[in-house]
Amino acid sequence: MKEPMVITMAREYASGGSEIAQAVADKLGIPLYNKELITLAAKKSGLTEEAIAASENQRSGSLIYSLYMMGNTIKELAAEGPCVILGRCGDYVLRERPNVLRTFVYAPLETRIQFAKSRPDAKDMPDRLWETQLAKHDRARASYYNYYTENRWGEAKNYDLCLNATLGREACADLIVAAARAMQEADK
Repeated sequence: MKEPMVITMAREYASGGSEIAQAVADKLGIPLYNKELITLAAKKSGLTEEAIAASENQRSGSLIYSLYMMGNTIKELAAEGPCVILGRCGDYVLRERPNVLRTFVYAPLETRIQFAKSRPDAKDMPDRLWETQLAKHDRARASYYNYYTENRWGEAKNYDLCLNATLGREACADLIVAAARAMQEADK
């Protein structure tokens, strides 16, 4: 039996990747797993959600078990049916699995600053401080990804499709859906 299609998405902070992932899931009628992965991994491991979430912000061997549980949770969800996995090294976790479309969403700094400023919880800060905040979040994501995988976060050769979010969220979602469908057709 053929493995279900899974789309993994990594993204720069405040690039709109979360919204694009939701649009992809909606267009395909499949579930999106993001923060829900923390809850599921916590239930399976017996650890608290806080411990699992903390492991995402640390590069510590002491929390390897929670990372192992996150990887197993991602693999189990991928085996259950088509889905979108947002972040959490999903592309790497599923690296040996067929029928996975690995995507990365990025955007120019100015676009990301405007997007971050438009969020309901945004603080009123000058753009230079936003630059610092965005760089900090991206460094944390890159550090985590680079530490736990054999790849470099954001490096195009590690993904099947890299998209500039300035194309528009709907356009990006449509391109990802088209790529997923093309991948499925090619596997027939």
